Amino acid sequence: MTTTPDADVRAALDAAAGLPDLRLDPALVLDRGHRVVRRRRVLGGVAGAAAAAIVAVVAVQLGTGQTRPLPPAHDPSRSSTAVRSGSLHGTTFSDGIKQGAGFEVAVEPGAKGQVTETWTLSEGNTTLKTVRRTRPVTADGQASFLMPDASGQKGVVYGYVLTGDQGVQSGVALTQLVSAPDAFTGDGAGGNLSDPASGRIVGSLFIQRVEKADPTHVIGLIWGRSKVAGTQVTWLGDGAALRPDRTGGVDAAVVTVNPRLSVLLWRNGDRFGFGHRSGPSALTDPGTLQVGVEPRGRAASGMAPDLAVGWVTSGAVELTSTDPGDSFTVVYGTPVGGRTPFVAVSANPDVKGAVTVRGGGESQTLTTWDAQTS
Repeated sequence: MTTTPDADVRAALDAAAGLPDLRLDPALVLDRGHRVVRRRRVLGGVAGAAAAAIVAVVAVQLGTGQTRPLPPAHDPSRSSTAVRSGSLHGTTFSDGIKQGAGFEVAVEPGAKGQVTETWTLSEGNTTLKTVRRTRPVTADGQASFLMPDASGQKGVVYGYVLTGDQGVQSGVALTQLVSAPDAFTGDGAGGNLSDPASGRIVGSLFIQRVEKADPTHVIGLIWGRSKVAGTQVTWLGDGAALRPDRTGGVDAAVVTVNPRLSVLLWRNGDRFGFGHRSGPSALTDPGTLQVGVEPRGRAASGMAPDLAVGWVTSGAVELTSTDPGDSFTVVYGTPVGGRTPFVAVSANPDVKGAVTVRGGGESQTLTTWDAQTS
């Protein structure tokens, strides 16, 4: 691994180039790039330090000074998610050639919402271990993790995620683990999870070595879906899922903005952060309003617009812009640890003005959504 997230992502893309049906212009990932946020905090008339964050959840329109009633918070437990009833198979090995660390997984339906998973873990042609377990079915937008305590493989995390039907040989889902409060680095690989009856790709496999870090700090993963047709790259969506068997640790949430966009975020006291395709982000902000931005990607058509995201202690979040053309939809998630996660989605692809965000008795001004270039 390298010392820069961009290089790590590019290296992972290059390493994945040999996987079946795994095709992606690295710019689609790297264009999400570094972010720079310059802002002012106003609290009781005193300017203070500012920070950034992110994340997601469902809807009030806020424009230049125009506010509307706040709807009830979205309850993820009541969301309708597709549950697949048939068998699923996948491998991280390409064309049957086993090189390096990898695995195969078979998921067979059982009774009463259960499935039986068979994990065959390998190092090259050597089978390290076969793990069979019964667990609740994984629905679309959810993930199953095989942690070191279950696999017996120290420092290695295996898993699969149901990203949604991607067709027979179209698109790619690029996954990335998220850990907190400390980020880790490590070699990784991926592959496709398919429905053998139809041949359609419905998810993605992932394996990552967790170097010099506690694997229990893995809180979930994020993924980006895209479709490649010749030189045209089309964004299909960005998703996120928490590790279902996680206990304790940082507060974490996945906020679903719409079927194509979900974001994972976490907070640990004054520190907060989120998973990103360009690498993990962690910031410090002791205030009652923790907020930051994510600029939209530009390497693929149809990508999500500019976002302002974060945590708030109480009340609605309001955004006003110096540009009358800017407006936002604010989506709220289920409170965690006494704070509510939110995401403000720009109605336009790019925010033009300086935006003041108010919530929790504080305000911050976001002066740019431009990505950092150095």
